[in-house]
Amino acid sequence: MRRIIYIVVMGLFILMISSCGGETKNCSEDTKIPDLDTNIFYHSFPDSSWNYQDDIKFHITTEDSTQVRISNISIRHNTSYKYQNIIFFLHHSFKENLISTDTINFDLTEDDGKWKGLGKSNIKELTTTILTPKIYQNGLHSFSLELAMRDNTSTELEKLDGISDISFYLTTENED
Repeated sequence: MRRIIYIVVMGLFILMISSCGGETKNCSEDTKIPDLDTNIFYHSFPDSSWNYQDDIKFHITTEDSTQVRISNISIRHNTSYKYQNIIFFLHHSFKENLISTDTINFDLTEDDGKWKGLGKSNIKELTTTILTPKIYQNGLHSFSLELAMRDNTSTELEKLDGISDISFYLTTENED
């Protein structure tokens, strides 16, 4: 049952993302999805390219500090993306104070090079849970994604081509 709910929620989420368009948006103002917090955000990259200077910010307000929340991320990329993974720093702030910084290594392919994401064309989308589920204090939380990819020469990439969208949202842990 939990898997069916997850599939329905993800289908609605993808439909919602495709209807919003534009830069970072709170798409949930007009759309409510069961078991999701009211703040669902996504960011589109112009020309499917993430510039290393661009930190992507998501602001999420939590109102019930008794619920365990799960951090989720979804990345949409094209199949010309030349890496097997994407690495970024996730900075979490509460009331403008930095709480934590985590390094996220998000594998986009299997070991054999097959894309993990869903999609029938040259666009793939992969959604996963990141971080350990936890209780967030009531108030405004800011999450910032900073590109941390390096080339084989250990130099920062100026831009990461092939990434078109990133979504970040919290779900409420279901009690079974």
